[in-house]
Amino acid sequence: MAGQNCFCFPVKELSNERVKLTPFIASIHGPEYHALSSPHPSLYAHIRWGPFDTLADFTTNFLEKVVKANDSWMLYAIIDKTKPTSSPTNDPDGALAGMIGYSDASVEHLSTNMGIGITLPAFQRTYVTANAYDLLLQYALDPPKRGGLGLRRVQYNISSANCGSR
Repeated sequence: MAGQNCFCFPVKELSNERVKLTPFIASIHGPEYHALSSPHPSLYAHIRWGPFDTLADFTTNFLEKVVKANDSWMLYAIIDKTKPTSSPTNDPDGALAGMIGYSDASVEHLSTNMGIGITLPAFQRTYVTANAYDLLLQYALDPPKRGGLGLRRVQYNISSANCGSR
């Protein structure tokens, strides 16, 4: 996942005054994401992947085998623009707050799921997650003339056991 993803719809950076979603690139976002998420294996309690013991495990078994291998997936890094960047090699617009994306996207059916979303602990219970999902939803449903994808259906599923996301 060193380069661009092969998502079945056009990919662009999404942003508002507080949050930016930028394509998740393993070499840029992977090391910091893994370092910040690995002490918190409970982040993966309600999803099929993870926790990941090493950066190589995260890169190989999730980014490469799940995201990059499937053109119906698109993963974004969530950047909190109100916080200073925590790493000079990462995004200059703010701090890495997690990852979020689309899954099971279909050009034929003009649909997608708002798939995996993991907000790092320091950013939970703030505006970050709501703003990130809002950006995904707006981009998916806005018509192309307004810069969106013009999809007809967007679905969001969570585990009923995931009380924090309900």
